[in-house]
Amino acid sequence: MATGSMAEAAVLGVLASGGMLTASQISERAQIAGWSTRRAIGQLESRGLVVPSPHASRWSITPRGRAAWATKFRRYAQ
Repeated sequence: MATGSMAEAAVLGVLASGGMLTASQISERAQIAGWSTRRAIGQLESRGLVVPSPHASRWSITPRGRAAWATKFRRYAQ
């Protein structure tokens, strides 16, 4: 399993509970380094799994991201 996949799974897992969080909040809750969080967010955004807030540096999960979390990434959280 690639480290990027674990970080992406952690980010989706944090965002799956709902709400809009900053990268720092995601990093803290997922217990991963800030640079890993930012890289994972970038990768997830490029695939349409997370979206930024239009007015703040906050992120939320998309319906497509929820589906990916439920099928592909959830296994990494085990």
